Amino acid sequence: MADSDFNASILENEIIIAHVAEGHIYRFPILSNGTISMHGSLAEPNPDSPISARRLFTEAYRVARAALNSERH
Repeated sequence: MADSDFNASILENEIIIAHVAEGHIYRFPILSNGTISMHGSLAEPNPDSPISARRLFTEAYRVARAALNSERH
């Protein structure tokens, strides 16, 4: 899946990733060391989507890491 399938918003304490077509929202907390983790994350599924939010979770995490890294450079 392409990164363009997702929109990323970097806030002070979390990164929010939205899947454009499916409408799922993923929230990844930014840890005190400046990284993110799957632990403590939250998926807000779109109940009308035929694709499970869980199925796209790993890709959303990858997009969140890339967004955080690109902000630093």
